[in-house]
Amino acid sequence: MTDEDEDEWLKRFLEEEERLLTKGDDLQKLSVIGSLPELLKYDQKGTVSKIIPKIQQELPNASSEFNLAVSKMFSVLIHMDIPVNLTPQILQGIENRDPIIANAWMETLLAVISVLKGPVIKNEILKCAISKSQLSKTSYFRVSSCKILGEISVHKCMSPFEVKKDVLPLVQSLCQDCFFEVRAAMCKELPNVAQGLFNLGDAIVKVNLLPLLVELSADENVNVRSMAIESMVSIIPYLSDDTIKGTIIPLAKKLCTKSASEGDITYTAIANVYTMLICNLQPQMSSNDAMWFLDYYSHICKKGLSLVEDLETDPSVCMLCRQNCAKCLPTLTSMVLAQIGSEISLKWYQTFKALADDPCYMVRKSVANCFSEVVKILGGCNKIIVLDFTRLLRDEDEEVLQALIPNIADILEQFTKTNVLQREIPVQATLDIGRAMLKCQNQAFKTNNWRMKECLLKQWERLPNCFPSDFIHQHFSPVILNATIYGKAKPVRSQATRTLLIILRYSLKENHRTWIREMIQTQLCNSSSCYSRQVYITLCNHAIDIFSWKYFKEYFYLPLLNLAEDPIAIVRLSMVKLCPALKQMLILPLDRALQLKLENILSKMEMMESDKDVMMTLKLKLKEMKSFKGIKNEILLEDKRRAEEEDKIMKGRPVGLKAITQMSTVHQKDSTVKNMKLSPTKPIVVKTPASGSKRTSSSTIPRYHFNNMHTLSCFFQLQLPA
Repeated sequence: MTDEDEDEWLKRFLEEEERLLTKGDDLQKLSVIGSLPELLKYDQKGTVSKIIPKIQQELPNASSEFNLAVSKMFSVLIHMDIPVNLTPQILQGIENRDPIIANAWMETLLAVISVLKGPVIKNEILKCAISKSQLSKTSYFRVSSCKILGEISVHKCMSPFEVKKDVLPLVQSLCQDCFFEVRAAMCKELPNVAQGLFNLGDAIVKVNLLPLLVELSADENVNVRSMAIESMVSIIPYLSDDTIKGTIIPLAKKLCTKSASEGDITYTAIANVYTMLICNLQPQMSSNDAMWFLDYYSHICKKGLSLVEDLETDPSVCMLCRQNCAKCLPTLTSMVLAQIGSEISLKWYQTFKALADDPCYMVRKSVANCFSEVVKILGGCNKIIVLDFTRLLRDEDEEVLQALIPNIADILEQFTKTNVLQREIPVQATLDIGRAMLKCQNQAFKTNNWRMKECLLKQWERLPNCFPSDFIHQHFSPVILNATIYGKAKPVRSQATRTLLIILRYSLKENHRTWIREMIQTQLCNSSSCYSRQVYITLCNHAIDIFSWKYFKEYFYLPLLNLAEDPIAIVRLSMVKLCPALKQMLILPLDRALQLKLENILSKMEMMESDKDVMMTLKLKLKEMKSFKGIKNEILLEDKRRAEEEDKIMKGRPVGLKAITQMSTVHQKDSTVKNMKLSPTKPIVVKTPASGSKRTSSSTIPRYHFNNMHTLSCFFQLQLPA
């Protein structure tokens, strides 16, 4: 297509879009609006001169759907910085009698204020805010004015002097409005106003805004008081240390004390911002202040649990308060440790215990979410919450377990670092936590949430970091093996095989390792179920990831090759996909027998294979195997490291924590080794003891990546006994 033809096509296309906006139905008009960004890319000049004016012309009498779509699109266009002033249409939309349309245009205005030019802000938006703030306007417009003033205060074009001169008088007036909705809306924007005034100094903020906050915090309406609490916390960064010590801390205490009075429910708002309150005040807190805030925290953590609680209080409000308190636990723990460490095992623990044992599952879930962080903050003091950890592991609510399970390994390793758990011998905490984890597993596997089951098994990969080898073998190996054999979801069985291999690799006793390998052979590789034999191939794929070539060839190589004669085509197909990795881990002449076995099996399959999918894959893999030229040195070094680590383990010596953690987490990332294409690097040279002659052998990446191992088997549905 020539340039002239393209121009002609664009011209006709824009004419058609213009026609649809004028005479089309609503669906066609909405389609044109949605295509505006693309139209601007192809022909900005034509779109700006023809389409956008037509949209502006249609707006006054358009439907609600049209207005809503255009309001969202105008926000996009303004952020694209097109050469059209769309502000008048936005301001006109705010005046619409339909509250839904007016609210949509107000959201658009608030979204674009930050990117509007300085003259537009000062000449149009500020005037609009002043107009909307008049008492003659309805409360809705005055609320809108509050939001606009908050955005204007932090705009880059507004100097602190302009904020003080033009914005501050309106703010002070709106903070005293007769409608509580307006007072609450303006109170919410006070932190933005403080930010705008900040460059003039702390005194300006203190003199002009703190009196407003004090007045609003004593408002008759609970929503205004709650908003005043949140604004007070957010405004702290714009105040000096002396102001915080002399004014804010006493004010915060006063508000907290008042919230504890009968009938006042602002404690929920305080609990919601308690984390920010503690973080902002802690640098200026004394020990007495810290103790006071801990006492208050302990008080609101029990809201709704007392028999003498105000009967008019909504139980859901109290529950929300306790849930917010639970989210604040890490921050409060840091404060107590830093300021009043002696209270950790006394008042702090009693409060923590109450939240962890709360009758509402939402509160316990919040505790479970932050448990790992609390354990890390406590450090050497974390032994005091072992009992609470076991209680959460035994929780019967699925949501609590779902929050706790992803953090189990981190929690256990933190306990190990502080000697609460020991890798050498089982201590009382080992027995308690071990039993609780088995109860957690039993509860998790009763649900239909396969992702939670998979996550739990993934966490168990790091058990060798925390528990003695004998304890793991006795209590966890049978459970993991059972999930490998009878797990219903494929991801669960796959993760179970990987966890079982990790346990196998780091078991310190040969009889334990022998038992696991025998179970793998009898229950998976030699199983009468084709699904279990397929799982064995998945296990081998993980084993290439985990073990050295030497170990894999000794225990997994030949059983895997035997599956080439499996009666089920999908099993043979999966085995064929592993053949390149199997060939490349052979080092000649040491592995001559394995090489002959592999070649004989592939030759037999070439002649006798009847399934066309398997045959096609076999040809591709044979071609791939012929093209291999060598591997990179870092792969050889990694294999050597694995072999040395395995030799150390076989002698009964445990490896370091770091090695197990790296092994258990490496499969969660896109390994560069896995995704690396083999390059024509220098081949392996093996010097035989007999002759001393050098021979070459194509050896390979032990972690060869097969993304589509189960592509053709995805139609199978596992129907195994539970």
